Amino acid sequence: MRRASMFIIGALLAAMFILAGCSTTVGVRTLVPAAVDVSGYKTIAVRSTIDNTRWTLPHFWNSYIPLRSVDERYRNDLRYWTGLDFNTSSRISQIASNTIYSAIDNGFFRVVDPKVTDAYVLVGKDSGNVRSTLMNSNIDAILTTEITSVFYDEYIYQYLDRSVTSTDKDTGAKFNPYFFYLVQTYGVSIQYTLTDVENNVIIATGTFSSDMEEKRTQLGRTKNVKGDFQESWFSVPSASSLLGELIRDFSSQIRDELSPHYVTVNFTFMGNKPKVKTLKDAYTAVDNGQYRIALNIFSDEYNRSGHIPSGYNSAILEFAMGNFDEAYAIAMDVYNKYGSVDALQLYYKMKNIEEREKQATEQINSDTKSAENKQSELIGF
Repeated sequence: MRRASMFIIGALLAAMFILAGCSTTVGVRTLVPAAVDVSGYKTIAVRSTIDNTRWTLPHFWNSYIPLRSVDERYRNDLRYWTGLDFNTSSRISQIASNTIYSAIDNGFFRVVDPKVTDAYVLVGKDSGNVRSTLMNSNIDAILTTEITSVFYDEYIYQYLDRSVTSTDKDTGAKFNPYFFYLVQTYGVSIQYTLTDVENNVIIATGTFSSDMEEKRTQLGRTKNVKGDFQESWFSVPSASSLLGELIRDFSSQIRDELSPHYVTVNFTFMGNKPKVKTLKDAYTAVDNGQYRIALNIFSDEYNRSGHIPSGYNSAILEFAMGNFDEAYAIAMDVYNKYGSVDALQLYYKMKNIEEREKQATEQINSDTKSAENKQSELIGF
């Protein structure tokens, strides 16, 4: 009886997953504003990222990776150069510069790349006034970034894996092999400052920080009962490649913070309950991208019978096709007539999307700089 009950529960769960996987959804591409109010800044210059941490790392350079709990006989086999070299700082700084520039260069503003911006700053320093040089180049804001913290640690350790049984090719004897792993632990933080050039005030400042990551790479194992070493064919990741991956992962955060951008918002259709046979074609039409056909079927059913899912789904389709007022009217009609909380929540979701799109458009089109009347510490260009 217990086995039968477990079978029934398993079947029900499987059915629920199948139904969830079959839910009809549509994605609406919409413009959202930057978290920082960048209104009025038509041209943003991006400086090259500075690494202010490189002098805290020299104890690794020109050395072998440390060994921890490794038998003496394997020490010569495990002489690997550190993944951190004198070029690590410049490499991750370059990756950061490129990532930050690409993240905000999405067509809504004129974005000056780091090489050109650095040249403007150099010319300005030679003339004694960086700010005037930037203003004469029609730059409204300058984005400066620095790597404020880097953590990197590495070591090699030996591990006897008793869950693995191997066979000695020469003797046929069984043995548990030793494995040798490289462990690399790393993390990074980048701080940005966006400055209004004309008004000489800080628009915004913030920090992007990664989680602490750990990567294990198998370097080798013992190949026989005698414990002879066999090297693995895994490449050893460099510190710059690992840290660079973390920095590239900041891309979406940087974009969200400093630039209007497009996102896709998904809407899940209400299921056909109570079931109306004629609506099957409507759901199929949605899946095929035939929104107008689907809307006609859902709308006719809602007007005929007051079928709540049909009204709800009609509102989604009107919104997906850009007919905002019609979408709002249908959603509120479903709520007012039938008390559908889902329809009310849909109404507010759609209104919020439209409002955020208006804010993003304002950031792009406004001629009034958001920091004109802002009180902030002067940068002193």
